[in-house]
Amino acid sequence: MVNPALALGQVVHDILAQFFLLPRGSRTRDQLLHILDISWSAISGEKGGFSSEEEESEYKKRGREMLERFMENSHFLETEPVKISSFPKVELGDDLILTGKIDWIEKDEEGYHVIDFKTGKIEEREDSQQLPIYALLVSKYFRTPTVRASYCYLDKDEKVISFALPKLEETQEMLKKKGEIIKIMRQTNSFRCQSGGESCWACRDILAVVQGKGKLVGIDPVNRKQEIYVLPKENFSSKPMPSAFTPPDDLPF
Repeated sequence: MVNPALALGQVVHDILAQFFLLPRGSRTRDQLLHILDISWSAISGEKGGFSSEEEESEYKKRGREMLERFMENSHFLETEPVKISSFPKVELGDDLILTGKIDWIEKDEEGYHVIDFKTGKIEEREDSQQLPIYALLVSKYFRTPTVRASYCYLDKDEKVISFALPKLEETQEMLKKKGEIIKIMRQTNSFRCQSGGESCWACRDILAVVQGKGKLVGIDPVNRKQEIYVLPKENFSSKPMPSAFTPPDDLPF
């Protein structure tokens, strides 16, 4: 499922991944914006869920501004990231394998530092599990307990903001409990939405696609190899979200 905000997040992350592969001396503003122009075709038009040329132009402008803002932080131009596979995997025991796509990992005198680039307008909550999970993945992969983590909110700031990580053992225990729940659900074929209804914000759009309301607009051949669907605006759920919750407008990695 794609919409303009998620399409923008995808393309900005992909552009930065390509940019980091360049030799340090070639990481220039002009080169970064050149990659933007080339990469945008992957999400142009209905492939990115855009309903008009005006909407697409506005989102491309926003993406350009994010990349311009990124270039204002010289740290990423002067520092060499740690080389790691696109989706590193580690075993947690009990038939559980942890993997994920990490935006940036560097190593300094303090240990390993994980940085996640955010393209959404909403800041992550203090109890977000994304960076704790990434930190555990890096800790297991490099066999070190010394990992810290930060966010970089490209839509409003070029600075890196530290995130207070819980103990790695707590994150691992949480994942094992989640893994056991998923295993039991698969074994018993009891896939029910825990909201108590037919679906919730996390799966209602996917349910609409399964019901035949979505339109297949492409397949991502590079990173995720997934079918890409869009929903007509009239098919989006009109049910209100919980007052304390705002749906994410960014990729979960």
